[in-house]
Amino acid sequence: LTAEAKGENPMKLTRLEFAQHPRPPQRELRQMGVFDSGGNLIGHVESAYVDDERTFRFVSIAMRGLVVLGRKYRLVPVEAISEAGPDSITLTVDKQTIENAPTFSDPRAAPDEGLQRAACEQCGLPTVPPPEP
Repeated sequence: LTAEAKGENPMKLTRLEFAQHPRPPQRELRQMGVFDSGGNLIGHVESAYVDDERTFRFVSIAMRGLVVLGRKYRLVPVEAISEAGPDSITLTVDKQTIENAPTFSDPRAAPDEGLQRAACEQCGLPTVPPPEP
């Protein structure tokens, strides 16, 4: 069964291109440092993904590593962001949780429904986004 047949509402996401920006009052997240719940720097925001209304839904995180070519990307729902400072974000989960999330092979492409669901489940969040008020 597809997500729609199961009564779920999969999100059609779009990656924000370099010159595109989120809907105000949201602010830019790309290239910000990413800290886990323990305060450890684990990487930086590589890409941001928005819904049809240009509201942030997910970010891809380039995990810290010694070799740029071996960098791994993880998809994280914005609900897992606990704080956003002027040049960094802090997550509600630890580094191990993010490292255990499925690898996002191409951060330039929008994540498919399965990856969205897996990212939410890994962070302990509902797989269907809550309705907007």
